[in-house]
Amino acid sequence: MSRSILHRLLCIASFATVFASVAAAREPLPRPTGEAGVDTLAMDWGAIPEYRIVPGDLVVLDFGPQEGFPNDLIRDQRVRPDGRISVFPVGDVVAAGRTPRELEQVIVNLLSAEFRNPRVTVEIREIAGNQVHVLGRVRSPGSYDAGPFMTTMQAIAKAGGFEDDAARNSVIVFHRNGAHTVQVAKLRLDASLKEGDLSADLPLSRFDIVYVPRSTIGNINVFARQFFSEQQGVLNFMFTGWQLFNLDKVYPFRTYTVTGTATPTPAPPPTPNVEHP
Repeated sequence: MSRSILHRLLCIASFATVFASVAAAREPLPRPTGEAGVDTLAMDWGAIPEYRIVPGDLVVLDFGPQEGFPNDLIRDQRVRPDGRISVFPVGDVVAAGRTPRELEQVIVNLLSAEFRNPRVTVEIREIAGNQVHVLGRVRSPGSYDAGPFMTTMQAIAKAGGFEDDAARNSVIVFHRNGAHTVQVAKLRLDASLKEGDLSADLPLSRFDIVYVPRSTIGNINVFARQFFSEQQGVLNFMFTGWQLFNLDKVYPFRTYTVTGTATPTPAPPPTPNVEHP
């Protein structure tokens, strides 16, 4: 084979290789298949805030082995409506609002005045209830069990949906974030859903209050204070998670534009006027 023919064949082969590479680069990458390509609700549970005790929880206090007892000294305590439990010999201890580890430290510090090297492990045996409260212009106001990842619209659906005269663009969500402080979100649900935007469908935490008003809410701060003033008795005796709550401070933390795009309103760090005892 002459050199000229060989040279032409090499050029053609090189051109074919380059063309094939370019064509392959233009082909879309195959979509992942199997479990690796499916969206999941997996999350870093280590980053989730620790559980905080509320009235009605059943806690177990394990004081470990004691002299004269073959087994660990264990006491069950139901957290009272005032948030306290009784611990011998120190008396009442505030449990509500604290994590199990925080309560352990408080009890150990109190017992140190009576005993040498006391220790205790706190376990949550029963929780008072995982509920959200839906009020206002819905068909069946009340308290409803809240599963993981429940949203505002799901809670309203559990309550039978909106009444005809509901102000769907002024839905209020109250989230208790301290002994005497509350965060408030005003959601424009109707406008958001019409735009096909679900960002306004706020995820709920247990004990959150969803309030659907009859008319548009203007000043959130004023409305929140009026709401808690008028509903104080009902909150204290009927709503889990709001016993003995007296409002000192309101933190508006989220509003939504007409299209439902979230525009967080910056709020100062929660510094309750009255701290936990």
